[in-house]
Amino acid sequence: MATMTAAVLHGIGDLRIEQRPVPELGAPDHVLVRIRAVGVCGSDVHFFTEGKIGPYVVERPLVLGHESCGEVVAVGSAVSTHRVGDRVALEPGVPCRACRYCKEGRYNLCAAVGFMATPPYDGAYCEYVSWPADFAHLLPPGVDFEQGAMVEPLAVAVQAAKRAGVRLGQSAAVLGAGPIGLLTMQVVRAAGCSRPWPACPGTCSRARWPTRTRIGPCPSAAARPSPSPTW
Repeated sequence: MATMTAAVLHGIGDLRIEQRPVPELGAPDHVLVRIRAVGVCGSDVHFFTEGKIGPYVVERPLVLGHESCGEVVAVGSAVSTHRVGDRVALEPGVPCRACRYCKEGRYNLCAAVGFMATPPYDGAYCEYVSWPADFAHLLPPGVDFEQGAMVEPLAVAVQAAKRAGVRLGQSAAVLGAGPIGLLTMQVVRAAGCSRPWPACPGTCSRARWPTRTRIGPCPSAAARPSPSPTW
């Protein structure tokens, strides 16, 4: 049986590089994706440092990572939308598709959604993932794999701007200048916001400071780069 390398969380601070079997196509409507890039989300950090997020507790070995992108290497017998070689960004939450919210198109509210890298579901810090083709979104030409891995957090930022009703000429305050905050500032600017204000309490990671200051001015004289990384 072919094997692949995976980063597996066994407990708080206990991340191991292991060999696991390459998954088979999970169902006729699945595609097998060779993972090429994965982001590190705050949830991955919380699971690593605390072993849980709210009611979701790491009780067995768990593969982290849900901001993922790769290329299709096999397609199920029921898949007509994808071909081997297609580059895709994986949507990490797969709903039941049968409840009222799913049928209304609000499947993010589905109570039965299974979310990648959230117990008990493994994530994408591995070489291959079998995933429903409907949730493997084709990337356009010109978008590379690292950019493709940012589609999921970018979608969070787009939804935030939609819900806020950002319109041309408005100003907006974005509370928090982490990766999601930085993406949100770029989204609201693209939506026509003339003045996106980044605001985060205390200090901001020195690694993020150049991006933060490039995207928008800082409204607080107290905000400054941190001498050490902050999560």
